[in-house]
Amino acid sequence: MKRLSLAVATVAMTLAACGGASEGPAASSSGPSKVASIAAEVPSSVTMPIQIATDATYPPDENIDASTGAIVGWDIDLGNAICKVMGATCKFNNVTFANIIPQLTASNPRYAMSLSSYTPNTDREGKGIDFVSYYKAGEGWIVAASSNITVNSAADMCGHNIAVETGTTEESDAWAYIGQKIGGGALAGGKDNCTSGGKQDLKVTSFEKQTDANSALLSGRADVGFLDSQVASYQVKQTGGKVKTTGKGCSLAPYGIAIPKGSPLEKPVMDAVKYLIDNGFYTTILKNWGVQDGAITSSDVKINDNNSIGPTCVPS
Repeated sequence: MKRLSLAVATVAMTLAACGGASEGPAASSSGPSKVASIAAEVPSSVTMPIQIATDATYPPDENIDASTGAIVGWDIDLGNAICKVMGATCKFNNVTFANIIPQLTASNPRYAMSLSSYTPNTDREGKGIDFVSYYKAGEGWIVAASSNITVNSAADMCGHNIAVETGTTEESDAWAYIGQKIGGGALAGGKDNCTSGGKQDLKVTSFEKQTDANSALLSGRADVGFLDSQVASYQVKQTGGKVKTTGKGCSLAPYGIAIPKGSPLEKPVMDAVKYLIDNGFYTTILKNWGVQDGAITSSDVKINDNNSIGPTCVPS
């Protein structure tokens, strides 16, 4: 859904966002089992089933299966595998992306953790969240298949209406590219990279759900969709070729499982992710959904890894 990036104050942001609604591959009948040493790390005080929040509008990461109404996606498969390793029962809940962190950090939280294509960043961490890294992804662009617009870099967004999901890194990065905070207003240290280059400013149109952003693109109400790179690629398949990807993307950065700071689930979740990677279950899940290019190694599983890889979408 999702997702955000590095320090906003330096305008060096990174990744994020969501998607549509699609069925995806059938779940595998084989998978991991409870690992006693990791299950022992989950204290008896943890309420079962563990409630997990996700914004199910972001295929292939997380979305609603139109035929069954079930929440599906590779994030969901990975989350269920983590729960099996921890010997825990878990339940996924479909939650609007912008509401997840407030509900994770509420005095009486509804959810214990979230798998929703989050990119760790200092702003989110400052709200009381730790992120366990488990994947890496960048930002990318899609346009209608009939469009003659080519976006080879963020500079090519200038002069166009950009559709993004509210609360995502793409939303903040699009605004930051023109030197503004989300919704308008000067961003400290920011620069309008469109007008300074002699181009027209881009227009950012935000939608509560990624599915609504996708619809705006298909209906011609937006020129370009800005979203996570693997989700952009999946949109081509999902729409039957009504949209196409453009450019190479930017701001490759980690995804993180969002857990409230001080949660007793932090260590068992981290150890479960490492176990799944080291024993091949993780790779199987990613390959099942065709997203293995973003795989990481167990040594990359860290708390609050905010480091982008390669060029960012927004110049420093």
